Amino acid sequence: MGVPRGHPGPVGRIDWWAVPALLLVVGDTVLYLGVLGAQDARPAWWALAVLVLAVLGLAYAVRLAAPRRRAVLAACAPVLGLLGLLAIFSIGLPILLAAVLCVVALARAWSRRSAAA
Repeated sequence: MGVPRGHPGPVGRIDWWAVPALLLVVGDTVLYLGVLGAQDARPAWWALAVLVLAVLGLAYAVRLAAPRRRAVLAACAPVLGLLGLLAIFSIGLPILLAAVLCVVALARAWSRRSAAA
Protein backbone atom coordinates (compact mmCIF):
# COMPACT_ATOMS: atom_id res chain seq x y z
CA MET A 1 0.00 0.00 0.00
CA GLY A 2 1.96 2.98 -1.29
CA VAL A 3 1.21 6.61 -1.81
CA PRO A 4 -1.84 7.17 -4.07
CA ARG A 5 -1.07 8.28 -7.61
CA GLY A 6 -0.79 12.06 -7.87
CA HIS A 7 -0.35 12.51 -4.13
CA PRO A 8 2.80 14.45 -3.19
CA GLY A 9 3.58 12.14 -0.28
CA PRO A 10 3.63 12.83 3.43
CA VAL A 11 6.03 15.77 3.23
CA GLY A 12 5.20 17.12 -0.21
CA ARG A 13 7.53 19.22 -2.27
CA ILE A 14 8.87 22.29 -0.52
CA ASP A 15 10.52 25.41 -1.94
CA TRP A 16 13.67 25.63 0.15
CA TRP A 17 14.23 29.26 -0.91
CA ALA A 18 10.86 30.38 0.45
CA VAL A 19 11.30 28.60 3.80
CA PRO A 20 14.08 30.89 5.10
CA ALA A 21 12.11 33.92 3.87
CA LEU A 22 9.15 32.70 5.92
CA LEU A 23 11.32 32.07 8.97
CA LEU A 24 12.93 35.52 8.69
CA VAL A 25 9.56 37.28 8.50
CA VAL A 26 8.14 35.24 11.40
CA GLY A 27 11.25 35.97 13.48
CA ASP A 28 11.15 39.66 12.62
CA THR A 29 7.47 39.88 13.52
CA VAL A 30 8.11 38.27 16.91
CA LEU A 31 11.14 40.52 17.46
CA TYR A 32 9.14 43.61 16.47
CA LEU A 33 6.33 42.79 18.88
CA GLY A 34 8.78 41.86 21.64
CA VAL A 35 10.82 45.05 21.39
CA LEU A 36 7.76 47.25 21.29
CA GLY A 37 6.19 45.33 24.16
CA ALA A 38 9.32 45.84 26.27
CA GLN A 39 9.14 49.57 25.55
CA ASP A 40 5.41 49.74 26.32
CA ALA A 41 4.88 51.05 22.80
CA ARG A 42 2.21 50.13 20.30
CA PRO A 43 3.22 48.67 16.94
CA ALA A 44 2.33 50.51 13.78
CA TRP A 45 -0.81 48.74 12.60
CA TRP A 46 0.18 48.95 8.95
CA ALA A 47 3.63 47.43 9.54
CA LEU A 48 2.13 44.63 11.59
CA ALA A 49 -0.51 44.03 8.90
CA VAL A 50 2.18 43.79 6.20
CA LEU A 51 4.23 41.38 8.31
CA VAL A 52 1.25 39.14 9.10
CA LEU A 53 0.08 39.10 5.47
CA ALA A 54 3.63 38.29 4.34
CA VAL A 55 3.79 35.40 6.83
CA LEU A 56 0.49 34.04 5.54
CA GLY A 57 1.53 34.48 1.92
CA LEU A 58 4.92 32.86 2.39
CA ALA A 59 3.40 29.99 4.36
CA TYR A 60 1.20 29.39 1.32
CA ALA A 61 4.04 29.79 -1.20
CA VAL A 62 6.35 27.30 0.52
CA ARG A 63 4.54 24.39 -1.16
CA LEU A 64 5.67 23.97 -4.76
CA ALA A 65 2.23 22.62 -5.68
CA ALA A 66 0.36 25.73 -4.49
CA PRO A 67 -1.61 26.98 -7.53
CA ARG A 68 -0.98 30.72 -7.16
CA ARG A 69 2.45 30.62 -5.50
CA ARG A 70 4.16 32.71 -8.21
CA ALA A 71 1.59 35.48 -7.77
CA VAL A 72 2.01 35.37 -4.00
CA LEU A 73 5.80 35.49 -4.25
CA ALA A 74 5.53 38.32 -6.78
CA ALA A 75 3.39 40.27 -4.30
CA CYS A 76 5.51 39.49 -1.23
CA ALA A 77 8.87 40.46 -2.74
CA PRO A 78 8.24 44.18 -3.44
CA VAL A 79 6.08 44.69 -0.37
CA LEU A 80 8.73 43.19 1.90
CA GLY A 81 11.42 45.14 0.06
CA LEU A 82 9.61 48.41 0.63
CA LEU A 83 8.94 47.62 4.30
CA GLY A 84 12.58 46.61 4.72
CA LEU A 85 13.73 49.93 3.30
CA LEU A 86 11.32 51.87 5.52
CA ALA A 87 12.51 49.99 8.61
CA ILE A 88 16.18 49.70 7.63
CA PHE A 89 17.41 51.20 10.91
CA SER A 90 15.46 48.80 13.11
CA ILE A 91 14.10 45.49 11.75
CA GLY A 92 14.63 46.17 8.07
CA LEU A 93 17.71 44.15 7.17
CA PRO A 94 16.17 40.69 7.73
CA ILE A 95 13.05 41.83 5.90
CA LEU A 96 15.18 42.92 2.93
CA LEU A 97 16.89 39.54 2.97
CA ALA A 98 13.46 37.86 2.97
CA ALA A 99 12.48 39.99 -0.04
CA VAL A 100 15.61 38.86 -1.90
CA LEU A 101 14.82 35.23 -1.06
CA CYS A 102 11.30 35.76 -2.44
CA VAL A 103 12.78 37.05 -5.69
CA VAL A 104 15.07 34.00 -5.92
CA ALA A 105 12.14 31.65 -5.23
CA LEU A 106 10.06 33.48 -7.85
CA ALA A 107 12.83 33.30 -10.44
CA ARG A 108 13.23 29.58 -9.82
CA ALA A 109 9.46 29.09 -10.11
CA TRP A 110 9.44 30.87 -13.47
CA SER A 111 12.41 28.87 -14.74
CA ARG A 112 10.71 25.62 -13.68
CA ARG A 113 7.58 26.70 -15.53
CA SER A 114 9.44 27.52 -18.75
CA ALA A 115 11.47 24.29 -18.55
CA ALA A 116 8.27 22.27 -18.18
CA ALA A 117 6.66 23.96 -21.22
